[in-house]
Amino acid sequence: METLKFVMTAAFYPPYHLGGDANHVRYLAEALAAQGHEVHVEYSPAALALKRGRPDLDDAGDGGVIRHPIKATTGRFQPLSAWIFGAPPSVRRHHHQLVDEVRPDIIHYHNLSLLGLDLINVPSTALKMYTAHDYWVRCPRNDLFKFNQRLCEKPTCLTCLTISGKPPQLWRYLPSGLKPFDALDVAIAPSDFLRGMIAPYLRAPVVHIPNFAPDPNPSGQASSPGDYYLYVGRLEFYKGIPELAAAATQYRGPHRFVVVGKGNQAPVLEAARDGAARLALHGWLPAAERDATYARARALLLPSIWYENAPLVAFEALAWGTPILASETGALPEILHGGMCGRTIKPTAEGILAGIEQFESDDLAHAQRRAARMAYETYHTPAKYLENYHRLIEATWERKTAVRTADSPELSEMAFGSRPATDPISPEEPFGDRRNMGPFAHRDEPHDP
Repeated sequence: METLKFVMTAAFYPPYHLGGDANHVRYLAEALAAQGHEVHVEYSPAALALKRGRPDLDDAGDGGVIRHPIKATTGRFQPLSAWIFGAPPSVRRHHHQLVDEVRPDIIHYHNLSLLGLDLINVPSTALKMYTAHDYWVRCPRNDLFKFNQRLCEKPTCLTCLTISGKPPQLWRYLPSGLKPFDALDVAIAPSDFLRGMIAPYLRAPVVHIPNFAPDPNPSGQASSPGDYYLYVGRLEFYKGIPELAAAATQYRGPHRFVVVGKGNQAPVLEAARDGAARLALHGWLPAAERDATYARARALLLPSIWYENAPLVAFEALAWGTPILASETGALPEILHGGMCGRTIKPTAEGILAGIEQFESDDLAHAQRRAARMAYETYHTPAKYLENYHRLIEATWERKTAVRTADSPELSEMAFGSRPATDPISPEEPFGDRRNMGPFAHRDEPHDP
C-alpha cells in the first residue's frame, strides 16, 4: 500500500474533547498511523475550554499520530470568534503553515464549528475531504433540534440560537458564507439518513460509510444476557432521558435499568431511582468495567428524540453481541440492519416499555446476540472502515485528476453504505449504493421569516 500523508483538522481531539466525533477522529487517525501512513492532527484546546470542559490527561497517548494543538493567545475568545465570525487569523495561519510544512496528500476536515469553515479554502493540491458528524452543514445548532425542545421543521436560525442561549453565526450571512464547502472533493456521512439531509447543500459528492469502533471483544464471543437494560451516553433532554426515567418508573417487569453517563438530566434519573424505580445510575465507567456492562446487557437502549446519527456506543454494544432497542427517529434504525440486531421503539415512555415487552416476548435478548456480533464484524470494524475509506480516496483521486477509465463509476454510484434499515444483511452481499441527491441548493436557509 502506498504511504500517504494526512492532515486531520478538528476542533476537538482527545484528551481535549467532549463527544464521540473526537473519538472517531482519534480512532481513524491511529488506525491510519498503524498502517504506516504519516498522520498529523490539528485541534484546539481552547475549544474545550470554551465548553468549560477539562482534558482527561489519562487519555493522552499519541497512537503514532503527530499532534498539532493550536495556540490561543486570546484564550476562549479564539473559538468564540470562529463560531461568530469565521476562522480567526491565528487559526488560519496555523492551518496554512501546517499544510505548507507537511504537504499532505489528504486534508480531512471534521468538526470545524469552533475553528472556522474558511480553513477549507487554504490553497493545497491535497485531496480535501470532510466528515459530517452532525447537521452543521445546514444547521447552526448542528442538531436540527429547534430551541433544544423539538425537531426542526422550518428554519428560524437566529431566533433558535437566541432561545437556545447560543451566539449567532454571522459568517453564514456573508456572501462567502458556505462557499468554502465548494472546495471539497468529497464528503463522508456516517449514516445514510445524514447523507440525505446534507447532500442537497453540498456540491461535492456525499458518500455514506458506516461508522466504526475499535473491537473491545476480539474473541468475538457473546455473553449470556444479564437482568438489565443498558443506556450509555450523555444524560441530556435530546437523548430521551426524561422518557427513559418515566419508563423505568412505570416498569413492572423482572429486569433492571442501568445508566452509564453524565449530564444535565442526571437529577431526573436520580428522582426516578429514589422513587423506587429499578434503576442503577453510574457516571462514566473505566473501560474494563464499561465493557463488562455492555457484554451482559439484555439490550442497549437508544431512546433519542432528536435526529441521532451514528453513536459509537451502538457499535461498541454490537461488538459485544448486545442487541439494540433504538428510537425510530433519525439514523438509528440503520444500526439495526433490517431488524437483524434489534428493534425500533417510539421514543416515549410507553414506546420504550412496549419495545421491551415485545423484545422479551420474542426472546431476542438471546436470539439476536450472534447476529449483533455479525453485524459489527460485517460493517463496523476498523478494517472494514479503512477498506471503504481507501476505496473512496482512490476513486476521488481518479475523479479529481480526470483519469478515470470509461467504465469507472461516479462516486455516487460506488457501494460503501450499509443496507437499508428495512433489509436484512448478508455478509456476502455488497453495500448498497448511495447517491448524491442533487445540485447545490438551499443556501439561503439560515434565516428568520
